[in-house]
Amino acid sequence: MATYNPLQLLPLPPTRADPKPIPSAITIDPFSDLVWVGTSSGSVSAFCNPLQLAPNVRFPAHGSSVPGLGFVPGFNAGVREIRVTDREIWTLTEGGVGGRKKGGQPRWSVTDPMRGMRSMSPNPLNSHELLVGGVGQMMLVNTSKGDVVRRVTDSQFDSLPVVHLAPLQRTVLSALSSGSISILDPRTGFKAASTMQSHTGGISGADANGHLICTWGWTHMQGRPLPDPLVRLYDIRNLRPLAPISFGPSPSFCLLHPTNASELVIASQTGTMQTVDLGTNPGGYQQLDASYVTSMALSPLGDYLAFGDAEGQLHLWTTHDTADVNGAKPPFNGYEGLKPEWPDQVDPPTTAPFDDFTPLNIIGMPHYTEPLLSNIPLSDYAPVTSPFFNPPEPVPAPILAAMKMTDMIGYATMPRELKGKRYVRTARPGAGKWATGKGWTTARKESGPKFRSEKERLKLSGSREAGEEETVPGQVPKHCRKVEIKYSKFGIEDFDFGYYNYTEYSGLETDILNSYTNALLQALHYSAPVRAVAKAHICVECKKEHCLLCEAGFLFRMLEDARGTNCQANNFSRAFSATPQASALGLLDTDETSNAPYGSLIQSFNRWLLATFSSEAIVDGETFAVRKPSMSTLSLGSKESAIDQVLGIRTRTTNACSSCDSVASREGTLHVIDIQYLRKPLETKFTELLRTSLLRESSTKATCASCKQFVPLASRRIIDGELEDSLPAVLSVNAMVSTPEIFGLWQDKPTRGGAPAPRFLPKQLVIRADEAGEIAFAEEGEGLVYDVTSIVVQIQETPDSQAHLLSYVKMPKSDESKGGWVIFNDFAVRRVSEEEVFSFPAQWKVPTVIMMTRRDSADILQLETLPKQMGTGVLFEDVSLAWNRRPNMIKHQRLQPDELPRQGTLIAIDAEFVALQQEEMEFRSDGTKNVLRPSHMSLARVSVTRGQGEKEGVPFIDDYILTKEVVVDFLTEFSGIKHGDLDPNNSPHTLVPLKVAYKKLRLLVDLGCIFIGHGLAKDFRTINIFVPPDQIIDTVKIYSSPSRQRRLSLRFLVWFLLETEIQTASHDSIEDAKYALMLYRAYLRFEEEGRFDEIMEQIFDEGQKVGFRPPHEHRTSPQFVPQMMAPPPFAPPRPPRYHGSAPPTNGQMLPPPGGDSWRNVPPMDGMIPRSSSVASSAGGGARPSRTQRRRH
Repeated sequence: MATYNPLQLLPLPPTRADPKPIPSAITIDPFSDLVWVGTSSGSVSAFCNPLQLAPNVRFPAHGSSVPGLGFVPGFNAGVREIRVTDREIWTLTEGGVGGRKKGGQPRWSVTDPMRGMRSMSPNPLNSHELLVGGVGQMMLVNTSKGDVVRRVTDSQFDSLPVVHLAPLQRTVLSALSSGSISILDPRTGFKAASTMQSHTGGISGADANGHLICTWGWTHMQGRPLPDPLVRLYDIRNLRPLAPISFGPSPSFCLLHPTNASELVIASQTGTMQTVDLGTNPGGYQQLDASYVTSMALSPLGDYLAFGDAEGQLHLWTTHDTADVNGAKPPFNGYEGLKPEWPDQVDPPTTAPFDDFTPLNIIGMPHYTEPLLSNIPLSDYAPVTSPFFNPPEPVPAPILAAMKMTDMIGYATMPRELKGKRYVRTARPGAGKWATGKGWTTARKESGPKFRSEKERLKLSGSREAGEEETVPGQVPKHCRKVEIKYSKFGIEDFDFGYYNYTEYSGLETDILNSYTNALLQALHYSAPVRAVAKAHICVECKKEHCLLCEAGFLFRMLEDARGTNCQANNFSRAFSATPQASALGLLDTDETSNAPYGSLIQSFNRWLLATFSSEAIVDGETFAVRKPSMSTLSLGSKESAIDQVLGIRTRTTNACSSCDSVASREGTLHVIDIQYLRKPLETKFTELLRTSLLRESSTKATCASCKQFVPLASRRIIDGELEDSLPAVLSVNAMVSTPEIFGLWQDKPTRGGAPAPRFLPKQLVIRADEAGEIAFAEEGEGLVYDVTSIVVQIQETPDSQAHLLSYVKMPKSDESKGGWVIFNDFAVRRVSEEEVFSFPAQWKVPTVIMMTRRDSADILQLETLPKQMGTGVLFEDVSLAWNRRPNMIKHQRLQPDELPRQGTLIAIDAEFVALQQEEMEFRSDGTKNVLRPSHMSLARVSVTRGQGEKEGVPFIDDYILTKEVVVDFLTEFSGIKHGDLDPNNSPHTLVPLKVAYKKLRLLVDLGCIFIGHGLAKDFRTINIFVPPDQIIDTVKIYSSPSRQRRLSLRFLVWFLLETEIQTASHDSIEDAKYALMLYRAYLRFEEEGRFDEIMEQIFDEGQKVGFRPPHEHRTSPQFVPQMMAPPPFAPPRPPRYHGSAPPTNGQMLPPPGGDSWRNVPPMDGMIPRSSSVASSAGGGARPSRTQRRRH
């Protein structure tokens, strides 16, 4: 049984008609994150978000004023009832009922001030009809037109006022002032199907939910009406009363729990509340902080309780934890729902400072109908000789005389008398030098990168690219500004990411959703303990499909291996978006162009992510023992999560009752410290703020579990246990900078006497306990020392511009790295000075998350015991989620334990993809197009075949990937994927989760396999895995020419070199992988014969004749691919001689054992036909084209 605690208190804003409005009706929106409040003066207001109660909209309810007179004092204009639908809000007053859009626009209304309306209920059988009751006959209103359909005639309704109407499953509940309740049937014209007497003195109110009805009202005692202390309950399934509930303070409000049928909330007007469970004993009493309650409502999930009082205040209580006031809370309706409509922001009027030096032209002038005295003709102050106005000189008369007009354009030859250098005119003195490239403009640095294809053309023409331009003092540094990816016709692969990164540290791209998390992910990656735990987690059998800790481990492995090559957190973002809690907490950022408050969003994400990591680190009740054992850890009854051992602060919270002096305590783990500031920020130190935020003391009113009284409770949070054992190796802090006043503490102070003022954020933090046991925080001294190792900041150049996040990370010194601070601005990475990191010059740079690492972390953690390698069992297991997998559709043979790949094992791979989002582009008026966002592809099938041995060419992986997202295009023509292939209920193939397929590929990379394929760079990018360049043999780069930019397709190469046509109907990843392997074997043969350059010339000559496409009349692909003979066992292949731009290599290929043994690989019989001139060398002369050979 839940207990409600106070969360928010909001005084209702006054209006002109009522300076102190009193809440008379409250409803919590079941479709949006809104609470609707109707007041005694007839106004209706909406407030958004439980933590903010931000005003959304306000409008007058229909019938709240006298027609022609407006608001009249003494007229009962209060809002009686509010009902909310998915599109409209219905309000009821005594004078009428009306419907509006949720933005406030009127839709319909019905006015009847003489009827005294009191309640309304939608028709359960018609969503466009509304039943309204009050004094006299009830009426049925059409909510589409605002017309009265008919009036309900019944003797009891004509004489007795209706107190409450509520919809049931197929009927309507009617409570009358006489004390009786009736069940009305819409099928019989709302005639009473059954009637029961509830209270002898009359009914004050009623509520219905499911099959239960509760009523409260009056009774008679000695001839006098008295409040009935009993709440009556009825079961409408068998029309029988249930046992009543006694409530001593006299019930005035009774609310049935929306989701728990056996629970209800009872309250009196004096503020006494009790939560009752029908199956157990009634709960204890709670005292609401209101002297007189006027209205009350429960949220759709029952987790929020809203009520109003006679002081004109709106109270919000909740069952969620209120100890962390700034912590994320679910919305009112419990899910994301419909987003509230917000009015357009009105630009504030500009104010111009005026002094003796203010130019007059900044002051706007009014509109005049006649010329002013200051309107001097242009010719009077700007003649031809004026330096401010220099019109072009007139065209000489000889040219005009010889000019001929064609299509409104004049053409003329240059007369001989006007030729020569003396007639050459420049725009202004000195412009000739700039135009000819002899001035300073040639040294101007480029402000952005060029596409790779463009750089290739510039290299051929002798041009070169310059560096970046310097930043103007006082502006945002260029390396801190938002960077965006530009797309050319060759796609994102043509973008030059290397322009933004000359370091050995990899950045993260931004062309995915929720890319605002990149900065925090970089900070976590370069935190060695967190990275070690995440990498070890991928080595265990985690069954969770969307495990964020697994995806973080895969991402950290990719960032480690890439060593400067750009990466993307695509799989992490996909798992993050599929988490329901992230959507409910509002952590998803689906619009890349939104002005979302990324500073507060990343702090909420940090708090939620570390808590999620903590729960995911425990798999089947087991976790890693990261921390070295101590006396305090040995005494723990349960195992701590590995993340808790690295990031968790062991705390103990005590609650002391001021009435009975009882003390209750509970243990907990804190992952993030939210800095708490004073209401009026004073000059204080960061260490003191951090101490008061961690060791927090507060006081709140709640029900004491011991004495059952609603009294103040003193809450205090302390560190539990020994300081050395309770504090973590990594400390995560949320800066919580939300106002300019708070930022004033962080902002750089002016220099004092020429010496720079100390920064607010220290470079290190010392925590120690004094002799009395009190914990002290300082910037230096003895104790536990924490160094600031990473800072995530929000950058926003102007208040109207879009904000973004970046992170500063301190790299440790090593043999391979010189250390120092590095900035990660998504994919832009560079080294920065320590002075810049701790400097906050203006509000364009605001701190959000700070990571601190304990200096003795290597002594308290045993990271060397964590697993480093994944198990190889995933390659031998047969896993499939398809319910209807057909045996004849299984085309692969699983690996046997004796076939486990080793270093240098050849394998061929190909993958197919589907589109989750179409490409977005804009077309300009000149016919050109610009790609705004590329299509979002997802892995749909991956096939891997053996590249050597007896089973060469036989696939051992052929996995279709389970896709729960909406697929907008299966790309069947290019992928071979059809509708239903990725659905576990319909797929006949081997269907696995993405994480299982990714683990297989990750394991093959770790084993050192050599991947052979066609166009692997784009495939690996979409799969979101980094493969070292020395483990890739790409036939696209092998069969390329440095003088030509064209990339040859697999289909054309197979047709020309192997005289076989593939991909005739659709693509098959197994077929493509096999023929890519055959093309590599052909390349080895051509190199051995010394004819590869000649073959490349023939390929491009023939390709130009046929358009680089095989003719359709050529024979189709054979059903059987001949087996290829294998090279010596596990001999690493010779690195291919790339004729294009060779990929960057981070290591050297191991020399093949036995010298050039790879040259002795015999070619496959029939791979290169003997009759083909490609394979013959004795005929001499030029090779005839395939078209000429077919003619013969």
